[in-house]
Amino acid sequence: MATPKAEKDLHLPLSRVKTIMKSSPEVDAVGPEPLYLVTKVTELFVTDLAKRAYKNSEKNFLEYKHIAEVVQQDDTLDFLREIMPRKITVRQFKEMMAKKAAKANDSDETSEESSEEESSDESSSGNSNSNQDNKT
Repeated sequence: MATPKAEKDLHLPLSRVKTIMKSSPEVDAVGPEPLYLVTKVTELFVTDLAKRAYKNSEKNFLEYKHIAEVVQQDDTLDFLREIMPRKITVRQFKEMMAKKAAKANDSDETSEESSEEESSDESSSGNSNSNQDNKT
C-alpha cells in the first residue's frame, strides 16, 4: 500500500482528527493510511458544503445561515440538521415558546377536564355501589 501523502497537503491537523477518531469506543488504534483518508475526505466534504452554500448566497461572503440552508434543503445532509438548525431571531424563538406553552396549557386543561369527569364518574358509581350494598 502506498504511503500517505505529506501532512502539508492537508489543511486539517492530523493530530486533532486522530483524537476525534480515537474518541469512539470502537476504535483502539488509528493507522496512518486511514487517518490520512479520513482527514482528506473531511476536508473535501467541508469544501463542498462551503462551495454549495456560497453558490446559494446572494452576497460575496458566506454566513452560517447559508450553510444551514443547504443542510436543511439537502436530504443527504439530514444527519447535520440537528447540529446546524436554521438561525432564528429571539422574537421568533419567543413566539415558538409561547405557542408551545399555549398548546401545553390547552392539553393540560383538556386532561384535567377528562380526569375530573372520570373521578366524578367513579365517585357516582362508587356511591351507587355503596347504596346497593346498603340495600342488601
